[in-house]
Amino acid sequence: MTIALPPPDFQNVDVTVIPMPDGGGNSVGGKFMVTCIPENLVVQGTDTVINYRLIAPTPKGIVFAGLAKETRLRERQLSTPSISVDGKMMTFSDQNSLPGTIKITLEFKDNSLIIYDPEIGNEPIGG
Repeated sequence: MTIALPPPDFQNVDVTVIPMPDGGGNSVGGKFMVTCIPENLVVQGTDTVINYRLIAPTPKGIVFAGLAKETRLRERQLSTPSISVDGKMMTFSDQNSLPGTIKITLEFKDNSLIIYDPEIGNEPIGG
């Protein structure tokens, strides 16, 4: 007898990274304005796939470089990210087995490293 598992939850986060020559951006150093929609993701399903994707008007040369995570949760929740060949998408999964906030740092690169710090709120249903 085969048991069908429910499909994982899937959440897209649209990201724009815009150069700010005047230094008025919100990234470290103020050189870029980074916008994420949604800004701070709330995950309720278990084994949720999270896909951050760079969209226009982000300049062509800006790509994902990685992800750093800081959590006070006692167990690992986020998988190692996978970055698409063109660098415009970064995908990872969230086990979401414990409630709490995971602070992440999105890393981008063009000619320099760009970092930005959104959060992921783990809210397991029934947790």
